[in-house]
Parts: sequence; structure tokens; C-alpha cells
Amino acid sequence: MDARFREILLDKPELVSSLPAWMLADETRARLRAASEPAVVEIAGRDSVAAALRAAAERAHDIYLPTIAYTGTEFGDWRIPFEKVDLLAERLAASGAKTEVLPPVLLGAPALWRLLCGRYASALYRRFGFYTPCVGCHVYLHALRIPLAKMTGCRTILAGERESHDGRVKLNQVAVALDAYVELARRFGVELALPLRRVSSGREVEDLVGAGRRESDEQLACVLSDNYRDPDGGVAYDAEAVRRFFDDFALPAAAGAVEAFLAGRPPAYDELARTLWPKS
Repeated sequence: MDARFREILLDKPELVSSLPAWMLADETRARLRAASEPAVVEIAGRDSVAAALRAAAERAHDIYLPTIAYTGTEFGDWRIPFEKVDLLAERLAASGAKTEVLPPVLLGAPALWRLLCGRYASALYRRFGFYTPCVGCHVYLHALRIPLAKMTGCRTILAGERESHDGRVKLNQVAVALDAYVELARRFGVELALPLRRVSSGREVEDLVGAGRRESDEQLACVLSDNYRDPDGGVAYDAEAVRRFFDDFALPAAAGAVEAFLAGRPPAYDELARTLWPKS
């Protein structure tokens, strides 16, 4: 991993629309804008790599811009997502795909994560009847990539979200959540493509990325992982409450932040939140 990436991960600055030239050169932006089917690619764990591989086979993307995002809650070896970029390039070459994989871009906006996932935790629970940072976190991760897609002319963002994981439910990937992420991108004229959305079997994903790569292997962990699960591992949720969380808070908050990033100004997070809070 480039030492400059390591320095960013130490400080975790707001890094969304103003990217250093060494990370995303003007020449690279021009190449993406000139490509016929470029795509911004989420890089996290096994599923994101599998999604990009499937999309290359189905849609003949000619160039991929891999993106790695930070939130402040991960722990583990930060070399892992960068190695996933190499794995994607290797598997594409082995498959005969002509898709070029560019060097990765690092993105993050801790103040946006705080708005969506941390600052209003108690108030969100009172308002919607539930709270987990995981659904807001995935809104955050998808919102981060929209300004990059717009500035590079990529009409598509690829992500590895799945509604079911061998029967296990992830609250941040239930149908109502995935619909919300797609809607957020659509508001800005970008398609959030989820090639694995209907894939339940981990074996099918493993076949794409290579035998022996389980979902939990070689992936950064989160200190808040599984916070919405019961002690026995079950997940109970009200889909209507989750939908209202997105419609009344998370989507307009994220959209307001994206609009600010696209305009080249820092989002006024507290002011944005006040406009979304019901008047008492």
C-alpha cells in the first residue's frame, strides 16, 4: 500500500470531491470520461469483487475505477482492500475480460458518517422506533461515491450488496435498504448496479472470486458489527420503520451532502439536520 494512503488513513480527512492529483490525475479523469462503459467500483470484501467480475461479463465495462472508503469504525489490516483491487484485476485477466482496472481511490467523510450514524442515535430511535448505525453507514458509503462518478463521467457504480447471505439477514442489505441506496444514486443521474442482489448462495460468489474465499475471510472488521442482532443471532425489524428512516432522514440528509460536495463546498451538517427534524 502506498505510504500516502497510509497517511490519509491516519488522519481520515474529508476526502470526497477534492482529490489529490497523485490519486486521480486529470489524465485519468479524461480517460474515464472518454471510455464507452466506465464504472466506479466499490472495493470492500469478497462480494464487491464478485459483483465487479459479474458486471464485466454481463455489461462489458471497459474500465473500472476502484474505490476504498473509510468510516472510522473499521479495524484490521488496511492492506486487505488494496489487495482486493489486485485480486479483481487478476480474476478479470484470467476470465479473458478486457476491462482495465485503474489504481484505487480512497474516499471518506467522517462528519457525514457522524450525521447519518452517530450524532442523532437517541433521537432517531425515538422518531422511528429503531436504530442501528449500519443502515446509515451504507447510505454514507454509497453517497461518497456519487460525486466521484459525476466528476469522472461514470454512469454506473458497482456494489456487492446481497439481500440474503445463505439465509442470514443483514439489516443494511434488506430489500427496502437496497431500494433506498439505488434511489439515492438515481437522484443524481447515476445507476447503482447490484449484480449480486438476488444471489443468496455464498458458494456462487466463491466460484466467481476463487475457491476457498469465504465471505468473512480477508476483510476489515467493524467495531459495531452485528449490533442489530439478538443474542441468538436473529434479526427482527419493521420494514416500514426502516423505509421511513430512509425517506424522512437518511436519503435527504445524504442528498444534501452530495449536492454540497458537487458544488465544491463543505456540507453544513448541523444546519442540514435541523431542516429534516420535525418541529415540536
